[in-house]
Amino acid sequence: MNPGTQEWQKLGKAKLEAINNSIPEQWRLSQLPSNEEQRDVTGDYMRRFLSQEEIEITEAVASTIVQKTSGGQWTAEAVTRAFCHRASLAHQLTACLHEVLFDAAIQDAKKVDEYYSRHQKPVGPLHGLPVSLKDQFHVKGTETTMGYIGWIGTFQGKKGTGKEKVFESEMVKELRDLGAILYCKTSVPHTLMTGETVNNIIGYTWNPKNRNLSCGGSSGGEGALIGIGGSPVGFGTDIGGSIRIPAAFN
Repeated sequence: MNPGTQEWQKLGKAKLEAINNSIPEQWRLSQLPSNEEQRDVTGDYMRRFLSQEEIEITEAVASTIVQKTSGGQWTAEAVTRAFCHRASLAHQLTACLHEVLFDAAIQDAKKVDEYYSRHQKPVGPLHGLPVSLKDQFHVKGTETTMGYIGWIGTFQGKKGTGKEKVFESEMVKELRDLGAILYCKTSVPHTLMTGETVNNIIGYTWNPKNRNLSCGGSSGGEGALIGIGGSPVGFGTDIGGSIRIPAAFN
């Protein structure tokens, strides 16, 4: 095999292992069913791995979540932990995550709860709402590979820019200011210009309703994660159907 081929494959494998190893051990499934054994991993199948409280939280719509976090009925931390757990399960079953931000998200949720405790009012209109992001948006503390092997350890393919893991997209800053909790970034096809989600890092992202089918693209990881209930709201991008296709498929 060409040494150059070996090198990029090694980089991709290491990145995939880092993503999978970032799933907390207590949330890892001891045995993963094949796509043929369990095609549909939504609904009752997913609920078997969750507590009753986690089911109630993760199956509430975004407006209900914000109403309860802003009114003190639910803590941002409890809501964030519930969605982190369900997103962990979603990734193991569909390969929908590129970056896991759970530790940072839980710390951010605690800060939101502390603010509410001190001031008895929400941080903003998205107080304590977990939000997932397509891996096209930059979030501090994590990479944006967009599925490219050549973007691993870089800022948009360039090294030594000073922006690696510290630059944030404007929309990310706005979401934080509104009180949202950012907890994961989701899979995309490299180049983004295709209607299914597959790349040389994460492999193929499956449709959670039928894991023999595509989740669509290019915001396919978002579609799969939302379709399985692992996110109450997520942000993607669309030029030629990149949101619309996953929305239809999932």
